[in-house]
Amino acid sequence: MNDPAQTLMVDFDGAIVCRQPSGAVNLLLRGRERGAEYVEALFAGAAPDAPAVLPAMLHDVRLYQDSPNRFTLLAKELRTSLTARSLQLHRDAARAFLRAVPPPRVPLGRRIGWTLLLTLLRIPGAAALLMRLRGRS
Repeated sequence: MNDPAQTLMVDFDGAIVCRQPSGAVNLLLRGRERGAEYVEALFAGAAPDAPAVLPAMLHDVRLYQDSPNRFTLLAKELRTSLTARSLQLHRDAARAFLRAVPPPRVPLGRRIGWTLLLTLLRIPGAAALLMRLRGRS
């Protein structure tokens, strides 16, 4: 599929789950994207052009968007066109988030100090003793 009018939305790798729940989201594709994390494709108001029964598992799926409400689903098992009101793609953002936010750097002395203080405060009466030593009664 090298049609310039088509946009590749998701290139799944391996087996994916295909469910048709009832409700606002009536088609769900869930699996690992090629070279990336897990992704979910949620369709609202999805209807295949031909009366096709989608199997529970699909393999090596590619999802193309032909126009704003038209999609092409290519898999080893089938090729079908869909009309849908909307498509939502949910990708796992944990890896990108953890790359963007650096891990906290706490000096060893501060970690030891807090560990000692919190361990000391477990002893009954230690909090009152520490308050007296700090000058508060």
